[in-house]
Amino acid sequence: MTATPRLTVVVAYPWNADDELLAPLRGRFPEVELVAQPYLGQFGHHVPGASDGMSDDELAVWARADAALALDVPLGVGELAPDLRWIQAIGAGIDHLDGRGLADDCVVTNAAGVAAGPIAEFAFGRLLAVWKRFPEIDEQQLAHEWKPKFGALVEGLTLGVIGLGAIGTAVAVRARAFGMHIIGTRRRYQPGHEHEAVDELRGAADLHDVLSRCDAVVVSAPGTAETENLFDAAAFAAMKPGALFCNVGRGSLVDESALIAALESGHVGAAILDVTRQEPLPPDDPLWAAPNVYISPHCSAAQERYTDKLLDLFADNLDRFARGEDLRNVVDRAAGY
Repeated sequence: MTATPRLTVVVAYPWNADDELLAPLRGRFPEVELVAQPYLGQFGHHVPGASDGMSDDELAVWARADAALALDVPLGVGELAPDLRWIQAIGAGIDHLDGRGLADDCVVTNAAGVAAGPIAEFAFGRLLAVWKRFPEIDEQQLAHEWKPKFGALVEGLTLGVIGLGAIGTAVAVRARAFGMHIIGTRRRYQPGHEHEAVDELRGAADLHDVLSRCDAVVVSAPGTAETENLFDAAAFAAMKPGALFCNVGRGSLVDESALIAALESGHVGAAILDVTRQEPLPPDDPLWAAPNVYISPHCSAAQERYTDKLLDLFADNLDRFARGEDLRNVVDRAAGY
């Protein structure tokens, strides 16, 4: 009787992956070789080739890998890891894996939902801070100036959620608790479709009409060829004057020159950006100096409990993978999400 070949999994994330962190997984999957081998890739501002910067031992691990838990994978990974059949991405977006040389039959699953709660909290917290004028009040405190600055009433305002996936849904749930009217959009919308988290559901073709009705827009759509520059000059012009724009999706969705122009004209009241087209954003980028812009360095997710939740998802999918069952959160690689 032929023994079943042992599976090899490269645990390329998190960076503190060690024997102690992986002990529960090894106890649950004694038949799987789990190798802690962190890999930063392009997020370290250098895109290596298949063997660039790797030791012989590290190359040997990739050479026998069947699966990987990873933020990024090496360029030319299809040749480096010819048996790689599954990648568990650590976030919802997978656009950074484009051009990495994945084999056509390599399944990619994402971590949609793992960070939905903290990202939604961050986005809504930023909106509240602008509406309630917290930055202005804080500046007055530093100046020892007592001059009341009254904020807006959020109850009754209309929020547009562009991309009603796990993050968008979490944003909508929080907005509903504040008594807002919520309009969500989904790419696969069909007339008559509904979503329990929003008051109205619309399709991508209705974007400009939705924008014209919203006091704030939160973008949580994926970065794909279809959504490239989704928010261009025409989209910003369609927004309700003075409305807030918040992007926690991908920087590629925004024509940043058009956004700066809309901020400078005052048509867009403020922009909240946790993502930008180029990351890190260069110190001399004009986006920094745009009026009423609030930039954060892609940190809307929370590290607290993130790894635990990610490893729970990974363990469930690893069990399914070992059994030959359907995986959770499978990404349509052609569509990009």
